[in-house]
Amino acid sequence: MSDARQVPVLTRPDPYLDCTAAEDWPSRSTADAVVVGSGAGGAAAARTLAQAGMRVVIVEEGEHHTTASFAQQTPLDRFTQLYRDGGATIAYGRPPILLPYGRAVGGTTIINSGTCFRTPEHVLRRWSETYGFRMADGMESHLDRVESDLRVRLQPADVLGRNGHLALIGAKRLGWQAAPLRRNASGCAGSCQCVVGCPTGAKQSMQVSILPESCSAGARIVTRARVLLLLVDADRPGGPRAVGVRIRRADGTDLEILAPLIVTAAGALQTPTLLRRSGLGGHPRIGRNLSVHPAISVAGRFSEPVLASKGVLQSTGIEEWHDQGILLEATAAPPGMGSFVLPGAGAELRRELLESDHLATVGAMIADRPSGRVVGRSKAHVFYDLDPRDGNRLITALRAAGAVLFAAGADEVLTGIPAAAPVRSVHELEELLDRTRPRQLHLSAFHPTGTVAAGVQDQLSPADPEGRLRGVHGVLISDASVLPSCPEVNPQLSIMAASLAVTQNWLNTQV
Repeated sequence: MSDARQVPVLTRPDPYLDCTAAEDWPSRSTADAVVVGSGAGGAAAARTLAQAGMRVVIVEEGEHHTTASFAQQTPLDRFTQLYRDGGATIAYGRPPILLPYGRAVGGTTIINSGTCFRTPEHVLRRWSETYGFRMADGMESHLDRVESDLRVRLQPADVLGRNGHLALIGAKRLGWQAAPLRRNASGCAGSCQCVVGCPTGAKQSMQVSILPESCSAGARIVTRARVLLLLVDADRPGGPRAVGVRIRRADGTDLEILAPLIVTAAGALQTPTLLRRSGLGGHPRIGRNLSVHPAISVAGRFSEPVLASKGVLQSTGIEEWHDQGILLEATAAPPGMGSFVLPGAGAELRRELLESDHLATVGAMIADRPSGRVVGRSKAHVFYDLDPRDGNRLITALRAAGAVLFAAGADEVLTGIPAAAPVRSVHELEELLDRTRPRQLHLSAFHPTGTVAAGVQDQLSPADPEGRLRGVHGVLISDASVLPSCPEVNPQLSIMAASLAVTQNWLNTQV
């Protein structure tokens, strides 16, 4: 290949991780703390506790994938390995929504875009004043720390790619506020593969950033380990107390790790099911209050080649509509994985694919009202009915994304609306959207939060204001579940900062 960016080059070797497959872990062991999950919340919690001198074991259902292994596989092959259910998780409802998330050492951080927004100040105020999540009061300092840890920087213009630059051009012509996004990928080579594992090591997902620091402080990681139950001693003086976890190995045998502190960080979809399996799911709001970021994607066809897969996958942010809960982001797909927006089938779809190098893509996500729930014990089943207000905002988001592409010079816009032909002007786009209803949209969603929300009101919040699970001692909620409502931005920094706040507060109470 003539373009060096098509052949990812490893920029740095992966730091050491102390990983042991569950098959090789003893059937009975002890620790001071067990952290369930190795994503944003779990990694931050494990580091905090390990650096405080505790013996920490991190338990991860997925496997450890190295950066070097990513460069040896096609993006599509990595997709099926790094995502739970091969990326086919569905939120059932009206309309059904694709809800992909990760399962690997590093959790969903290994397959996210690397975009890093601070939690907006008005969101922190709402969490504190409306919900009584006390940890929000000190999150600014924790946000500072995780930004530093992940080397968050404004994405340089030279690797934005034409897809990102066209979004900037369109926004500027419309007079809308836009800029390159802040990302945790200093030294990004623009390989456009963030969502299938960064093949160069530039993106600071947990397995190359926070987890190595955890292991340096003594933490150990058990992989291929599905936590069946949190073990609870119901007869302890003062009330039930967690005493460890029971884990199922891939070969069907079990092991136990005994510990007086359990940090649940399995994610907003898996944590509720784990609590139910463990007999700790009695609070009526566990699994409720699910927020996601419903999202659409719009493509513009340009006369000159765009080559969207050469550059940063998520490059430019347009915040003009953010006060209405709408965030536009120029987002490309890895090579060979972007056909979802294309119309037609058979020969027509093949023609579209052959001309896909001329497409630029703008995605939009909205801050939703909590409209979903997670049910089930052995497997998470997700139900989500789009709130009518959110449906209308998705139509507005689609209109805004199309306007940006036309302003940038697109000859036509592909809306992704099933059976809808490409439109060739803003007027045609308006006419199409005037007769389109939200349930007709092709939707995906990301960033589930809120299913074990923290707060001051016992009846509304399964976790207390410090992120401790109500009804049992020794269980902290340290993932996206604990956030009281939608963070309104890509949530990795919010999750990590909340995890730091919850675990550091717990340590302070032990002194």
